[in-house]
Amino acid sequence: MKRAFCILSTGSLATLFALGCGGGGAPAKAPDAKDSAKDDSIGELAAAQGGLASLGGAGNREQGGATGTEVAMTGPLRAEEVDRQNPVRLDGVLKEWHARSAAKEALEGSTSGLGLAVAVQYDDAKVYVAGEITDPKLTRTKAHGDGDDRVTMTLAFPSGRGSLKAYEIGFWAGKPGESSGVVKWLSGASKGESVAGARIVEADIKGGYSFEAAIPWSSFPEARTMRLGLRGALRYHDADGHAVLGTGPGNAEHAANLPALPTASEQAVVDGLLGPKNLAGETPKIDVFADVTGDERKERISVFGRFFTICGPGYRGGKQFFWREIAGDLVTLETRDLEGRGKDDLVVRRRVTSNAMQHEVLEIWSLGSGDEPVTAFSQEIAITSSDGKKRVSNAIRVSSKEVEVSVEPATGWDMSNFPDAPFEGENAVLLPWGNVKSRTFRYDKGKLTKVSEVPQAGKAAPFAKANAASESQGSSLDTGPSPSPPSAKTADMAKALLDAYARDTGTPAGTKPRFDLEVSVDGDSRPERVLLIGRDVVVFGPGFKGGNAYSRLTLSQFETDKDVAEMTVRDVTGDGAADIVIRGLRRVTTPQGEKVDVDGMFIYQVKSGNIARIFAVETSRGFGGKRIQGLSQFVPAKSGKGFDIELRPGVAKGWTEKTYPWPQDKPGGSIEPLLLPWGKLQVLRYSFNGTQYATP
Repeated sequence: MKRAFCILSTGSLATLFALGCGGGGAPAKAPDAKDSAKDDSIGELAAAQGGLASLGGAGNREQGGATGTEVAMTGPLRAEEVDRQNPVRLDGVLKEWHARSAAKEALEGSTSGLGLAVAVQYDDAKVYVAGEITDPKLTRTKAHGDGDDRVTMTLAFPSGRGSLKAYEIGFWAGKPGESSGVVKWLSGASKGESVAGARIVEADIKGGYSFEAAIPWSSFPEARTMRLGLRGALRYHDADGHAVLGTGPGNAEHAANLPALPTASEQAVVDGLLGPKNLAGETPKIDVFADVTGDERKERISVFGRFFTICGPGYRGGKQFFWREIAGDLVTLETRDLEGRGKDDLVVRRRVTSNAMQHEVLEIWSLGSGDEPVTAFSQEIAITSSDGKKRVSNAIRVSSKEVEVSVEPATGWDMSNFPDAPFEGENAVLLPWGNVKSRTFRYDKGKLTKVSEVPQAGKAAPFAKANAASESQGSSLDTGPSPSPPSAKTADMAKALLDAYARDTGTPAGTKPRFDLEVSVDGDSRPERVLLIGRDVVVFGPGFKGGNAYSRLTLSQFETDKDVAEMTVRDVTGDGAADIVIRGLRRVTTPQGEKVDVDGMFIYQVKSGNIARIFAVETSRGFGGKRIQGLSQFVPAKSGKGFDIELRPGVAKGWTEKTYPWPQDKPGGSIEPLLLPWGKLQVLRYSFNGTQYATP
C-alpha cells in the first residue's frame, strides 16, 4: 500500500515548519471498560489509505546537493519487471515482450537503412534484453569479433558519492544451423571473455533478425544491493558499414553521459507523481541511495523541487512509492545509521522564510520498523535577517545515538536588538545571551530525548546533569525533580487492565499486541497506551478513565488480523492530542460474487474515553491483476490548526475508462471515494469540523 506521511517539527516550531502530509465516517459506539464498539459502518465497496501509491542512498553519509550522479527517472528505455504470468521465453521470438523502443541516435557513420528496436526486462535473478535488428546486409561469423555485426549494452550503477560503475557487454547472434550466439564482456578485467551464465537466442525475421538474451544480476557486484538509478544504452554496430545506431550517448568511459534506465519502482514515481506534476523529465536536486528499510537492497531518496520521494525494489513491493511535499526548501539530505538498527536514518536540513527572516531547521527522519518516515528529532539551527547581515546559529554534532546542540557567536544581533522570536520552545535556536549553552539528546524508543543541558556562564542552570540511572533510561529533565520511573502501582494497573481485556474478549493470556504505542490521545498530558491486539484497538492509561478502565474498538471492516497493515498516531485534527491512523486491506465481494482488494486508511479520535472514526477514504482498488490507485494527502488546514485532507485522481493499470466496471462513487457517504483518472471529480478537500472530516 502507498502511504503519504506528515513530518512535523515538535513544540512551538510546529506552526512555522509544519509540512503537508498524505493520506468523515460516522462515529462508532463509545466503549467502556467492558464494552466494545465495532467499526462496521462501511457498507459500500471502499477503503482507504494515506498517500499515493503507484501500481506498478549511495551508501552511508551520502550528502544532498549535486554529486554528479543525479539523473532523471525517465529515459529512452525503461526496465520492466517480468510479468510472472507471462515470463520471458528465450526462443528469439518476442511475442511476450512489451513494445520495443527504437534507437534514434546515429552515433557513428551513416545509419541509413539500419534499424534497432530494443526492450529490457528483469526479475530477481536476471536482466533480459530483446532486440529487433534491421540490416540489409548482415555479417555473422563464428569469430564473434569486431568484424561481425553485433549489439552492445552499457549498464552503469551508482557506486558512491559522485561516481558510477559502468559495464559494457556485447551480444553476437549466431546463424541458425551454423553457429551459436555469444555474450561477452567488452570492458573490465574480463574483457573478451564470455559472461558466465548468460544466454542469447536469435531468430531470423524479414530484413534482419530478432534476439533475446539473459544476463545474471550476479554479473554486476553492485546489483546485490543497488537496482536503482541505473543508466544504460544499447547500440547496433554495423561492421561492414562502420556505423553505430544507439538509444543514447555515453559509454563505459563516459558513464555520466548515459541516459537513465528506470526500473519499475522508479517508473511508478513517474506515473504517479512526476508525470501529473509535469516533472517527469526533471533531474532531482537531491538523489541519494541508502538502505532505510526492508531488505538489504537500497532505496532511492530523491527531491524534485519540494517533492520528496522514496522508492525501491524491496520497498512496498517494488511497485509503490512514497512522496511528500516539503514546506520550505530542503537544502541537504544525509544518510547515517544513527540509532544502531542496521538501517540508515535521514538527516535533513530545511530552510523556511517567515516574518522576513530565514529559518533553518535540522531534522532526523527515521523509518523505524515501518516504511513511513517519522520525525525522531527537530531543532532550529539558524535565523538570518532578510538582508543577510544578521545571524544567530547553532553548531550541531550528530553522532551514533546522540545529538549535541551548542551556541555559536551571533553576527549583527545581540540581546538588545534581536527581534522578538516568532516562537519559543526547546527546539528553538539557542541564543548566545540565553540561559542554555548546549543540549544533548539521546535515542530512547525511536526518539531523541533531551538528557542534559549546560548553562551559559553566569546563568542559572534550569536543568541538572542527568544522573546515571536517568541517562540509561533516556529520561528527559525539567525544572522540577527528575521524573521517577513508573510506579509499581501503575505497572500493576496496566497488567490488570490487559488481564481484564483478555477475560472480556476470550483472548489467550499473554497475547502480545502487534502495535504498542505510548502517546497522549485523551485526558491529561500523561501518555496513554494504544495497542492493536488482533483487530482490537485498546486504549488505557493513568489519566484515561480514571486510570482503571480501558476502551476497545473492533476493526470489523477487516476480515483477519493480518489485513490490518499498520497503526500509527499523529495529531491530525490540531487539538494537541494524537489521533489513531489505521491502514489495511479489505476484500470486498461484489454483487457478482467477485473479490475485490481495497486498500484503506481510517482515522480515529479519542475523546472523553470514546474511540470514534472521523474519516475514511478509499485510495486503491484491485481486481484480476488490474488496479486503480488514487492520491490522498494531508495539507496544512486553512484554519491554521491541524490538517485538511485532499483527494485527487492517481493512475490506472490495466483498466481504461471503457473497461473499468464500476461508476465513480459519490462523496459524502460513510467512506470517501476513490477518484478515477477519467472522472469529472479532480479534487476533493475535507476539513475537520469538530466531529469529523467533511467537505465545506
